[in-house]
Amino acid sequence: MNSVHFNVINFIALSPGLSDLNAWQEWASNQKQWPEPLTPVPHHLIPPMMRRRMSSLSKLAMQTALALTENHKIDYIVFASRHGELTRTVKLMQDILVGEDASPIAFSQSVHNTAAGLYTIATKQAIPVTSIGACENTLHAALIESAAYLSDNPEHKVLVVDFDEPLPDPYQEFDSAELNTPAYHGYALGMILSSGDGYQLAWEAGLKNKNVQESKQQYPQTLNVIANLLSGKQEWTIAAPRTLWHWKR
Repeated sequence: MNSVHFNVINFIALSPGLSDLNAWQEWASNQKQWPEPLTPVPHHLIPPMMRRRMSSLSKLAMQTALALTENHKIDYIVFASRHGELTRTVKLMQDILVGEDASPIAFSQSVHNTAAGLYTIATKQAIPVTSIGACENTLHAALIESAAYLSDNPEHKVLVVDFDEPLPDPYQEFDSAELNTPAYHGYALGMILSSGDGYQLAWEAGLKNKNVQESKQQYPQTLNVIANLLSGKQEWTIAAPRTLWHWKR
């Protein structure tokens, strides 16, 4: 079984109606249901001129990244998103199909590394950044990437921001068919990692346990990770179609 190790110096999560860890704890204890009405996530750390052009998903990612790095010097950044700016991309394609011109700003911010680029512009920092998409395992792939970097640079700190949202209407059937879950909302999880043994993340291919194999993944993996980080559990396992992810702290 393969594994990596790292310390979690700090983490925050943001979603409409869930702007602090106390709210997330209530969410976790309330069968992971979002509160009603949904309060907007504050975006006060994002420069106003930049903010008004950004998608709601990029705002989540940026606010999370900026909030975490206010008091920390970061040496490497990993932005991770399974679907990225798919909602904006779909809107662009729909505009083109009805004969409208594609917005240059929307087009420039429809790429997968939009949030990564905007962060370096907003902070005016020439920090190495990578953008990762790895299907349902995107967050865990980002953590492996970060741990690999820290093994070569043990004195450094890494910022990981994983963010996503439900698929837009033309693709909704794929979201519901896979997750078989009540509605969830856009979210971002940010973590500052350092070298150490505070957490162990191990993984193995395939699903060894028949009960796990037959159960459906109820939420994106990141939401399950948030719930477990806030719990008192020392160990937990997250099952994906091709991988079992074993956490230990």
